Amino acid sequence: MNAPPPLPVNAPRSLPVNAPPDLPVNALPSVAVPPTPDDVRRFAFRQGPGKGHLGEQHLVDDRTATTSALPPHRARSATGVPLPLGTHELLAATPYPGPCGAGAVAALEPQERLGHLLTTAFGLQRREPSHRYADHRSVASGRAKYPVHAFLAQGAAVRHHDPYRHALVDVAPSGGAAAGPVDGTSVLLAGRYSDLPAAYGRLRYAVTEVELGVALRSLCVAADLFGVPAALALDGAATARAEAAVRSAGPGTWSAPLAVRLDVPGPAAPGRVLPGPPPAARDVRDPLLGADDPSARDAAAVSARRHGLPPGPPAPARGLPEGSPAGSSATGLPSGGPAGGGPVSGGAAGAVDWAQVLWNRTAGRMPDRLYGFALRPAEVSADCLADLLAWADRPPPGRLLAEVAERVRLSVALQRVGGLPAGVHQVEGRGLVLGPARPGIMAALQPGFAQQPAPNTDSGMRHAAMAFVHSVDVDALLDDFGPSAFGLLQLCLGWSVHGLCLAAAAHGLVARPARSFVEYRVQPLFGLRREETPVFMTVCGTSRFTEPMLDLRT
Repeated sequence: MNAPPPLPVNAPRSLPVNAPPDLPVNALPSVAVPPTPDDVRRFAFRQGPGKGHLGEQHLVDDRTATTSALPPHRARSATGVPLPLGTHELLAATPYPGPCGAGAVAALEPQERLGHLLTTAFGLQRREPSHRYADHRSVASGRAKYPVHAFLAQGAAVRHHDPYRHALVDVAPSGGAAAGPVDGTSVLLAGRYSDLPAAYGRLRYAVTEVELGVALRSLCVAADLFGVPAALALDGAATARAEAAVRSAGPGTWSAPLAVRLDVPGPAAPGRVLPGPPPAARDVRDPLLGADDPSARDAAAVSARRHGLPPGPPAPARGLPEGSPAGSSATGLPSGGPAGGGPVSGGAAGAVDWAQVLWNRTAGRMPDRLYGFALRPAEVSADCLADLLAWADRPPPGRLLAEVAERVRLSVALQRVGGLPAGVHQVEGRGLVLGPARPGIMAALQPGFAQQPAPNTDSGMRHAAMAFVHSVDVDALLDDFGPSAFGLLQLCLGWSVHGLCLAAAAHGLVARPARSFVEYRVQPLFGLRREETPVFMTVCGTSRFTEPMLDLRT
């Protein structure tokens, strides 16, 4: 293996000029002293190009306890609101990509519609009996840890979404009622860093913030499907109100939350005793919620920069692509399948319903006791690629997020896709600017991917049909948007990635989101400038492994 260069791409340009003399390199000040742009620049470097040089990559023992799936301490009460049944039937009657039928939605009471919306966005999907990781939900998550929690705030009532109790559980903080952040109905999304393995270190920040963007897109898609207008309140005041509600649920090191307002008429449903026994008031993992972890403190300090965002009205938040996802003819791509007329994977999605899309969504896997993900060579249609580009083209809500997203370049490496030349191509809107042909591009990317083929591991990169890479000049982004820019970037990445995952699922493909790759190997293969860092990758292809699964949908 070639030795890495002594200073990887996009190294920080300078150390902070206002740092106290005893502040060690790469340390962040406490939350009481907000991190400066240079602090954030070093923080970004540690979990990007510098992670292999600065000790941020550690082996993860999946037997080590985390707080994943552990309800917040004060969200283990016996009361709340059960979520409705029948979400699967509503989604099965809804063809992809359109919303639910107006008649079916009109027949639902407002609070019932809200329950179906939340189940669609965050609910359980399936259990794979031999899989070492947790049950699959509507969204992708690293190691299926699901660090993002959803709270429903309606007036003074705050409830925690618990997918295993299939309920909104009353948050019962000590000393009185929880503080509702706003009038009306809001879904609050917050990441809890202790849900991810401690071995992730500072990488927990990027993983959690990206998954916040994933959860935001999933919520907005579900709102579109059920005809509920949604708006994102991203300003500092809204973030502070949302944080007060999240913290009322008990101890934990949380990200700055996102507040999404939903236009749901009527008061909050009254709480009642939920079926089945509540979780134990004490759990052996509770001490992890209050653990003093420097890397988690750093993550929370950088995330807290969202408290400084300027005031502004909530921005309308739409998750589905604008109009119907265009076919290949609308994007300038060749139509149909491969020129040879062979079998096509990832063909037309016209006969797929939304229940099947969410069921299909997978990051790929291997048989029991093996690691990685297995793909097989297969042709993919140009219509499938056009659908993915349509989902990637929908910008995140609000002027600020949209401006950050505009600075991010999206490129895609292709092989065996709709007759297009294998190689790296630039995404422009819903079309491609074709680059030079490079037949071995996926094999060339394989050494830069975290998982390498081994006796107990497979990596499907070499057989992938598409590898989408988001890249950006992180230094310039921080210079122009300030220290909150790194977190806003992660939200934009999650927003885009979840769209790619849904579109891939609609065409029967695996979509594997990945932060674990070697930037200085990927950068030249994608023709990026030295200052432009690849910050996220999504690998799509046809799975080589499957097995019977247990249906957990309601």
